[in-house]
Amino acid sequence: MDIYDISIILVGGFVAGILNTLAGFGSIITLAIYMDVLNIPGHIANATNRVNILASSNTAAFTFYKSGKLKLGTGKKIIVLTLLGVGVGAVIASYVNEEQFKSAFKYLLILILILLLANPKRFIEVNENEKPMSLWITAPMFFLIGIYAGFIQAGYGILFLMITVMLVKYTIIKANALKISVVAIYSFFVVAWFWWQDMIEWIPGLTMAVCQSVGGFVSARYLSNIENANKWAYRLIVLIVILVIIKNFNCLDFIINKLN
Repeated sequence: MDIYDISIILVGGFVAGILNTLAGFGSIITLAIYMDVLNIPGHIANATNRVNILASSNTAAFTFYKSGKLKLGTGKKIIVLTLLGVGVGAVIASYVNEEQFKSAFKYLLILILILLLANPKRFIEVNENEKPMSLWITAPMFFLIGIYAGFIQAGYGILFLMITVMLVKYTIIKANALKISVVAIYSFFVVAWFWWQDMIEWIPGLTMAVCQSVGGFVSARYLSNIENANKWAYRLIVLIVILVIIKNFNCLDFIINKLN
């Protein structure tokens, strides 16, 4: 790596740490750096990316816990249900064509955006005193998104937030803390697996891990405490989903081709 590569990692990792802690989709930045800047093959980049996810999620989860934003009451049940799903998803990933799910994911993003925009107040102004939906109803949902996370990961955070905020009645910030904790736990096993498979580029992975951890700490410690943090987190989530939709449907390429 030269100075240019290191600079890109420093900035990109820091920003990705902030995005992952407040909303999600930070991996879009880090994977792009691994593949497009460092020229690391896709499957190796995916494995290496789990190193920085492991580091930043544990840093952010610990920071949320110390600041009192991590609820471990009903949260423990949610964590267990999701982790069970992650295990199933990881097994399924060994037998199913990932490209089929990636294709379906593009259209899932549109549905997510519609749900987010349909009733913003339900996502922002959460009444924590309101009775949450029965665990008998939400349990299958957390298990299913756990399967999704184990299989493809991308977009899992948004799905987790929607269920936890709208149905379990967590604020976005507290739901994020729980989401980060789930990722922190299962990332240990994922990194161990890829390490065993000798698929990790440790130097760029650890460099990115340090930068992303700093971003995760700053986001969990300071940005989550700003006034109207729920509203800003919601806006960031909507913006990220829109940008990911544009990227996945190659909207910019389509417009450029039309103009030419």
